Amino acid sequence: MIVKILFIGTFIIAFNLVIQGLGNVFWFRRIASVVKTDNDISNKKIFKALLFSILFFTIIHVIHSLVWAFCYYAIPQTAGQFSDFSETVYFSMVTFTTLGYGDISLSSDWRLLSGLEAINGIMLIGWSTAMMFSLIQNIYKKINFSQ
Repeated sequence: MIVKILFIGTFIIAFNLVIQGLGNVFWFRRIASVVKTDNDISNKKIFKALLFSILFFTIIHVIHSLVWAFCYYAIPQTAGQFSDFSETVYFSMVTFTTLGYGDISLSSDWRLLSGLEAINGIMLIGWSTAMMFSLIQNIYKKINFSQ
């Protein structure tokens, strides 16, 4: 049973990695114009780049949580533990962000799946944080060099 749960969790993690990877490729292509143009970068460009990036990564993480929620809802052993899909989404978001209120939890061996989601969430959110840090660092270098 544990091997089956680990397999399912690993598959969901891999799927989310593909989403994150493709999202980052898209993000790189969109944001490259801001950091590779001339050294005189406008405040408007900086603001738009930061705003777009935060919103984009937030949407990506909501998608990750929805993938997990859909899987919880599709697995018969976990679906019965939620009253409806919105409760599943809530549980998934609380777990993915490692907030962990604990008001809803999975029972039996399937608890392992929520632990895998938390690992997946902290890694993917960390990845997005690293991307934002890199963007801010590049913007800072451009601003510093132009003065």
